[in-house]
Amino acid sequence: MSSTRSKFRPAALAMILLSGTALTSPAFADAAPADGAVEGVTVTGVKEGYAAKTTESAAKLPLSLRETPQSVTVITRERMDDFGLVTVANVLEQTTGITVQENDSNRVNFTSRGFSISNFQLDGVPTAYSSGNSVMGDTVLYDRVEVVRGATGLVTGSGDPSATVNLLRKAPTREFAASVAALAGNWNRGRIEADVSGPIFADGRVRARLSGAFEDRESYIDFYEEKKKIGMAVIEADVTESTLVRVGVDYTEVTPKGTTWGTSPLYYRDGSPTSFDRSYNAAARWSTWDRNSTNYYAVLEQDLPGDWKFRAAYNKRDSDSTAKLYYGYGGYPDRNNGSGLIVADYFNVYQQDETAFDVYASGPLELFGRKHELVIGANGYDRDGTTLNDSIDASKRPYAMTIPNIFTWDGRIPEPVLLRYGTPAQIDRIKETGVYGAVRLNPTDRLKIILGARSSQYETRSDRYKLSGVYDRTANAYSEDKFTPYFGAIFDITSQISAYVSYSDLFKPQSNKDKNNDQLPPVIGANYEGGLKGEFFDGQLYAAVVGFYVQQDNLAEVDPTVPDGFLLPDGGTAYRAVTGAETRGFEAEITGQLTPRWRVAGGYTYAYTENAAKVRINTLNPRNIARIYTSYDLTGRLEGLTIGGGLNWQSEIYTLATIPVPGNTSAPGTNPPTLRVNVSQGSYVLANLMARYRFNEKLSATLNVDNLFDETYYRRVGFYNGGYYGEPRKVTLTLRAAF
Repeated sequence: MSSTRSKFRPAALAMILLSGTALTSPAFADAAPADGAVEGVTVTGVKEGYAAKTTESAAKLPLSLRETPQSVTVITRERMDDFGLVTVANVLEQTTGITVQENDSNRVNFTSRGFSISNFQLDGVPTAYSSGNSVMGDTVLYDRVEVVRGATGLVTGSGDPSATVNLLRKAPTREFAASVAALAGNWNRGRIEADVSGPIFADGRVRARLSGAFEDRESYIDFYEEKKKIGMAVIEADVTESTLVRVGVDYTEVTPKGTTWGTSPLYYRDGSPTSFDRSYNAAARWSTWDRNSTNYYAVLEQDLPGDWKFRAAYNKRDSDSTAKLYYGYGGYPDRNNGSGLIVADYFNVYQQDETAFDVYASGPLELFGRKHELVIGANGYDRDGTTLNDSIDASKRPYAMTIPNIFTWDGRIPEPVLLRYGTPAQIDRIKETGVYGAVRLNPTDRLKIILGARSSQYETRSDRYKLSGVYDRTANAYSEDKFTPYFGAIFDITSQISAYVSYSDLFKPQSNKDKNNDQLPPVIGANYEGGLKGEFFDGQLYAAVVGFYVQQDNLAEVDPTVPDGFLLPDGGTAYRAVTGAETRGFEAEITGQLTPRWRVAGGYTYAYTENAAKVRINTLNPRNIARIYTSYDLTGRLEGLTIGGGLNWQSEIYTLATIPVPGNTSAPGTNPPTLRVNVSQGSYVLANLMARYRFNEKLSATLNVDNLFDETYYRRVGFYNGGYYGEPRKVTLTLRAAF
């Protein structure tokens, strides 16, 4: 395995972040915000740069990052454009404390503080994410992405100790604005974007926005290609001076070919390590995992007397995925003749229908002669996932279930004819609703206390059906009512620095299933967090230092007792519940502007998770993550040129895998003797560069280079006893024009 040991020291980054607490600057007193303004959904018309002024994701109250008693990162539209972040995965790769891991070409997992992220929102409304059946979001739809690390059970229901990712859609603007962009990159990548927004009538009371993208690309992976179509239409109206209504629809379609369904082998059958190219692909050329998703949404915002406001949001999401996969996932190739890889084929049609809502009212109240803030609300979702009967006549497979020679494999084999019945094989339903309330007390000018609670009702049911579509049996059903308290306090040490603590119960319904295809019970536990936050340079720069502790029961981990290659009926991985898991960690973060021309964003995270026996678990999540990104607008003769870059470092990951005994001389066609060992990817650092030239106020060109030094590394190890390579050096050029 390729492994680069970096001399980067995370403590050095922490010292840099902490040094910001001594900073003040008059330079911002008369300075305007940097160019690259973004009209966000939450803060319409505010020029953010890399720093956001307020967020409501943690408590449904408009709080600054310093006032929020949790760890929050906001990726703004300007930062997405600077670094070419066109997918949610790209965004999370630059987010403090988040790890992005691919199982294969089309399945992506996100983790934070050592745990998988499953809590996603669209404009604050809960929505589902699963690596196996979700369409990866394209950022052409969004103005910004807010990530709250730690539990947000107060307003999300799922008190997930990892993070909540809130995707904030673009909204119509009150003045006309339009832009187009064309992107070209290596591996025959081409992408076009268009965005037009503005008033429909002269008085501006009714506005609309259209946004979309089309992308066609190949890959560093042999004979893999992908097409994406994304579109959004939204209309917004001021029904009265105090009432705003917004309705919209967005659509995403992803069509890949040459889809992988596994990893590259790490060892030959004689136990010696492999050295496959990063372009390795053991799939058929027709192998695919098509996915599409349509969202219909509506928002009502009403100003009420006494500075109160009411907001109601509704989202209906229909998604489909069709898997037709062929991949050499298992076994160990012979280093001389390339034989020995075992093939798995998989055919599946999965449909998911989801309705979700979020309704709340917030505003001030007088108590004991002081003004406080109150929020009360309700939200929930109802999600049905249907797996259709879809199979192949095994006796009529037009191909072999082994790859004859992986060294000469080109993926050219006949495509099978499927038996598609159109009847349900299994329907999984998850329903959660809850009511919540929180009050932000101001007992003194320097102390703020948030007290809140949520009452949730959770139901899950899994029904099995016969081939004819007739109901057969209920595999499992579960329901529970849960009360989740929340506490947070912030004390202003100085006019720039605050100390905070927060506590939340954990209650996380999970879709993970055990080897019997039964859903695991909800994760329960507690999340503790505390630290220092500061705002400097007249609020243009934000910094935080945070410690956290998490205790959990029923935590899901991959079941090591199942045989290699074992899959659930929906193609998922089997898990088991772990009791007594504990996580301890530390974070430091900085984001914003050091000067009107110099933007910076970065952070460091340490997280260590162990089970009740004090054995480290979740070892595929790095114990240390550090990243820093910056950009600078040059002056003088180079006026109009912006340069920037970033470093992304993580420590070692490892897991148990089954490998052949080194030096064994087993004959081809027989199973070699094996043993269980740890396979690992050592620490590595990736460097990125960007440069943008503004020809004028309307036209610019941006060059992005990712993985500048062409580092070879694995994003994931141990999956099917193999490794999944990270992307080689990638170069893209984007031409953007505004009108």
